[in-house]
Amino acid sequence: MINALYIYVLNLGFMKKIFVAFLIMSGVLSLTSCYQDPDYGVGIVTVLDANDFRVPSAQVTLSQPGNGSGIILVEGYTDSNGEFKYTHVPPQTDLAVEVILNVNVVKDNAIGAGIIRIKPDEVSEVTVRIY
Repeated sequence: MINALYIYVLNLGFMKKIFVAFLIMSGVLSLTSCYQDPDYGVGIVTVLDANDFRVPSAQVTLSQPGNGSGIILVEGYTDSNGEFKYTHVPPQTDLAVEVILNVNVVKDNAIGAGIIRIKPDEVSEVTVRIY
């Protein structure tokens, strides 16, 4: 009987050690975080003509009119697939932010317009038809 009681007390000490180790591991794991800053948003503008064919080499202008530091003006040309890709990187902060941009497209005498909303960690797409 005494041997059984002695073994029980030894096991109780072992259980306390396991419990303390479990508490320490839980505390350490709770201090770490799974949160990660979002990546920058990407906007893709696809340009189509009146016959729904993709238009290469069309001039695309993305703009956010405003006063002060909030002005965005990006210009470029569509690639051979009729797409213009833009990754929004805010100039004054490292954090990804959501923006709404005006889209204007010109190719020869044809023009088109639209709006694109670029959200962090997402690829936003808009199709603009030119006439």
